[in-house]
Amino acid sequence: MPLLFPSFAVILPAAGSGARVGGNLPKQYLPLLGKPVLWHSIRAFSQMEECVEVVVAVNPEWQAVAEECGEGIEQMTYVAGGTERQHSIANGLQGLRTAPDIILVHDAARPCVSRWLVQQVAQTAAAYGAAIPALPIPETVKRIDSNGAIVATIPRHELRTAQTPQGFRRQLLLAAYAHAALHNILGTDDSSLVEALGHPVQIVEGEPTNLKITYPEDVRKAERILAEREHRA
Repeated sequence: MPLLFPSFAVILPAAGSGARVGGNLPKQYLPLLGKPVLWHSIRAFSQMEECVEVVVAVNPEWQAVAEECGEGIEQMTYVAGGTERQHSIANGLQGLRTAPDIILVHDAARPCVSRWLVQQVAQTAAAYGAAIPALPIPETVKRIDSNGAIVATIPRHELRTAQTPQGFRRQLLLAAYAHAALHNILGTDDSSLVEALGHPVQIVEGEPTNLKITYPEDVRKAERILAEREHRA
């Protein structure tokens, strides 16, 4: 049976310390339903037929733990993480063993990403070159000055909060990273590097359940989401 969606490789930057969660354990290795967060994030992609490679950028001190998270999965590749997220992804691009048309980049600390969202991003990236999931902002947004006084109210219909996976045609993402290295651009996400090339990035409707584990209570939220999803399956 032919694939309904384009094949892709995914890069998971997992070299961060996750200091806001607290403790000495990086958030990507916190226990979630008995397995590390990274274990769940890897399988969100590796279990999809369209996924040809999962690349994890890790702190060498946690290499053994990361490899346990990917144990039994043939399409795994591990690379050294960098001092910044962008550097980790650059290492991931260099370490790719496959050459699919589409590259996804996903936060290792977003273990609840759905198959549907991954497919939507990959398909939209194939059609437009670049795509990210994003959510509308429900609250009124204010701009303030250095003294904490409001200087403007920003129309929220123009704003979105970005999620991952962010998807790109491989050659476009490689060009964006080459351009960033040449001009010393350090972006807040991968789409900002593509934007710096002048290439438009298409929005896909994100999912509230695609949360990023940042604080201890996020682990409990993620457990409820995954347990409910497993119950429905």
